[in-house]
Amino acid sequence: MRAAAVLGAVLALAQFSQAIFSDDAFDQDSHLTLLGIPQPHTTFFHKPQSSSNASLLYTLSDRSFVGALNPKDGSVLWRQALTEAGAEVTIGPDAFLVAGERDGQVISGFGRTISSWDALDGRLRWHYLSPAGSQVLGLQAVTVKAEDAAAQDVVFLSGSASGDGVISITRLAGRNGARIWERTDSSIAAGSQLSLAVSGRAAFVVARSNAAGKTKIVELDLTTGKEKGSHSPAIDSEILAVASCPTDSFVVTSERPYKSIKVNVLGSSKVSAVAIDDKQEEAQSASVSFSCGSSTPAHLLIHLKSQDRQWAEVLHINPKNGNLVKAYTLPAHDGPSTFAAHHIGSDVFFVRTTDSETSLYASSSETRLEAWPLNATETPAINAPGLHAAAEVINTKSGFAVRVAETSDNGHFSLLRNGEPQWSRPEVLSHATLASWLDESPQHALVDELETEAAVSPSTAYIHRWSRHLNELASLPEHILRLPSILAGSAEAAPQTRNRFVGQKVVVLSTDRLDLLAVETDKLAILWQTSLVDLVSGSPTITQLITANGRTTAYLSDGSSAVVNATSGQHIEYVAGTGSVHKIATVPATSHESVIQIDANGTPHVSDGPTPLEDGVIVTISEAGTAFGWTVGQEPRRAWTLKPRPGAAFTSAISRVEGEPVASIGTVLGNRAVLYKHLSPNLALLTATSAHAITINLIDAITGAVLHSSSHSGVLAGSPVPAVISENWFAFAYSSQDPETSTLSTQLVISELYESEASNDRGPLASKLNYSSFSPDAGSKPYIISQAFSVAQPISHLAVTQTGQGITSRRLLAVLPESEAIAAIPREILSPRRPADREPTRDEQEEGITKYAPVLEIDPKWYLTHSREVRGIKKILATPSLLESTSLIFAFGHDVFSTQIAPSGAFDILGKGFNRIQLLLTVAALFVGVLVLRPMTRSKTVQGRWTAQ
Repeated sequence: MRAAAVLGAVLALAQFSQAIFSDDAFDQDSHLTLLGIPQPHTTFFHKPQSSSNASLLYTLSDRSFVGALNPKDGSVLWRQALTEAGAEVTIGPDAFLVAGERDGQVISGFGRTISSWDALDGRLRWHYLSPAGSQVLGLQAVTVKAEDAAAQDVVFLSGSASGDGVISITRLAGRNGARIWERTDSSIAAGSQLSLAVSGRAAFVVARSNAAGKTKIVELDLTTGKEKGSHSPAIDSEILAVASCPTDSFVVTSERPYKSIKVNVLGSSKVSAVAIDDKQEEAQSASVSFSCGSSTPAHLLIHLKSQDRQWAEVLHINPKNGNLVKAYTLPAHDGPSTFAAHHIGSDVFFVRTTDSETSLYASSSETRLEAWPLNATETPAINAPGLHAAAEVINTKSGFAVRVAETSDNGHFSLLRNGEPQWSRPEVLSHATLASWLDESPQHALVDELETEAAVSPSTAYIHRWSRHLNELASLPEHILRLPSILAGSAEAAPQTRNRFVGQKVVVLSTDRLDLLAVETDKLAILWQTSLVDLVSGSPTITQLITANGRTTAYLSDGSSAVVNATSGQHIEYVAGTGSVHKIATVPATSHESVIQIDANGTPHVSDGPTPLEDGVIVTISEAGTAFGWTVGQEPRRAWTLKPRPGAAFTSAISRVEGEPVASIGTVLGNRAVLYKHLSPNLALLTATSAHAITINLIDAITGAVLHSSSHSGVLAGSPVPAVISENWFAFAYSSQDPETSTLSTQLVISELYESEASNDRGPLASKLNYSSFSPDAGSKPYIISQAFSVAQPISHLAVTQTGQGITSRRLLAVLPESEAIAAIPREILSPRRPADREPTRDEQEEGITKYAPVLEIDPKWYLTHSREVRGIKKILATPSLLESTSLIFAFGHDVFSTQIAPSGAFDILGKGFNRIQLLLTVAALFVGVLVLRPMTRSKTVQGRWTAQ
């Protein structure tokens, strides 16, 4: 009996345990875990353990992330940032990644740090810091013997960041990163191009002096680090590659127009050359592919590119005399090609990928072993030209299998297996800088149709509605097929049903690569992508992105602008610039909006287009840190100038979100009195920063009058100061450091603006029918209540949720970079009216006001990202949905994240737990009950009448 009772209790609790963390995590949100665009010399297939049968795909991206991908589906197994908190650092050839042969580690080198990562789970094993002021210039793994089970040592080359010619070569123990030996050399010419190579017997430093046009090679003993000698072979051309092979390392050189290739086997002074077939075209670039193993011959492939065609030469190096021999030539292809090398034992294979097929060649014969046609696909990565690739070849009983991981010209990273596209990763999104909402959903189209019907005559509206309903009948069969799942209320159909009511949004993004992309926020799928590189001259950046009327306009720093179709991405117009532009602003105009270009001095210039209305106002900041207010009509006129305190400079100016609705003009207190909000569309928030202090100024943008000022000292230098203003309140955050204890803390400050301190009082302007910022009584300042909260971690960005009517309570969105998360803090938690020195009164308790607590603990339920690690978020966009309860959130920077949030609960839509079947059964049961009870009731009524008579 006791066991049965316990079992019954457990079964009863099981139902409740399922609802402990019941929310819409992973149903309503989407996340792209990005690494960045892979680099050609740091991307490879590798088995994480010697006992593994399957390989993983490793890369060190241009965004300083090292990680491992699952080749089956492209998912990120692990990733690590080589810079602090994944800071936005674009890296190139001076970043290195090598793999241990049998010790289960990959070693990265970047900046002045050498790090060893567990190849399977990404755990940091050890790291080594080179001296301050130096940087890693080369990294290679030391070859180990087949019977040696010890961890593989590494050798790295470091030098001064200034390139003064002093270099160091260091060998580190693979087991713990301990330094075995270090050699310093000051004989290298300053400014030389440096490379490191390691063979089974020695380490080599290859120094190419661009000024003298000579190459010096220094040979070091691998065991002791002592110099064995140095020589300068007859190499006076561009270095294409320096190969580290267990048998013999070599250097490959050539010079434009690449008529010949020279090779020097390191350790000897002999230089061997071979002529190259130019295909009657001038090669514009050349690259080298090779694969080294303990028993692999020195075979290499030279990839040559002309303006229209690409081909390759396969060369062999004679191991006995070091002579270079031409083996065969791969045919030229009209269009882009990528080549990759891979070895199996003593066999070397070359894989070629074009826009039509994937081909496999052995280095020993020009006969094509296999060819797989590339299947047509709409994947952007497959349709774009490839830049570089890494390949893995598997020799099975039934033939060869080839996997090619290719990086495309448009920044996508994809994998082909025997010509079949397996997956594609939009790593280009890690370069996103700006975003703009595109409102083209079918639901908004219906709203436009209804507004059209309301604006015409009744007869025209009736005919229009009939035609609209007839067109909608085309989707009736599909809707009928979905009825069973809708009525059943399945878990799979619930998110789709909600999305139909919420509305699907599209975001147009720009990148620092001058790309424009449209991303659907529901699944984060790329709808289209286009590049502006071919349109512009020089290297401008995109300063503003505006989407309106089905067009997206990108404004560039050189004053030019490009217009594309916001639905398809097709180019519509390009207007060349006439001068440098620092910022872009928009003001109301006679039709739509007028674009204002702002130069580095903070002076606005009206661009060609609609004429601005006379009441347009903008606030600008010059590079010197001075704020200006301008009234914009046909010509901008300066209204005021505001200079910060000596030693400080204004760094940002923000205003309320354009078109932000306000549902209530007052706050109802617990005693039914009203505190009237100070609601002004002309408020702006200016942030002034100095070495270790900030000043936040709330100003009237019309007159430049400072309504409120708040100064804070001890601010951590270089830390972000995010700020936001909404409705009648504003908030900002800053990180400070205690000078005595060096303790870091983050303060979140929030202020509310009211017309008067007293309730039911509209202040000095209560009786005014008209209001002007220049009237004599306009100098009265709003009543402001402020409060600060201490947060346990820094905040890098702030935003506010938005809904259609502003009825739903708002939440403050905060990016927490240390937690790699986004938190939605309830607005009522941050109320500055919370009493600090007493308990809240009964009236305050009715409002939901609690006693002030100086420390704000982030509740785990506030995390929009849940358990996800969302890294590098720079900005959050919020926009209303079709439901008043729901706001759509889109965050970008490095990763991309989107979700829906209902701050006051989903009060205008049924939840996914609503049981439709039970409702129908209840209605049916009531109907049957009525049918059964009706004759009984009628009989009883008749009998009652007879009895009464």
